[in-house]
Amino acid sequence: MLVFGVDIALTEVIFTIAVLIVIILVEVMVMLFVFVKQMNKIKNVVTSLENMYHLASHAKREEMEKK
Repeated sequence: MLVFGVDIALTEVIFTIAVLIVIILVEVMVMLFVFVKQMNKIKNVVTSLENMYHLASHAKREEMEKK
């Protein structure tokens, strides 16, 4: 098989493509792992913000009742 004018065996080309595919798959798995970790962190932040909102609204409601 000719690649850029150089005769290379087809098995070497297939092996090279297979190695590149494996590297890309590993990168995708790492990216998915990082994405899931970040989603869990975002979920925790949202939960904390909701709790803070409920505490603030409860405190404000108690303050309004005292007046």
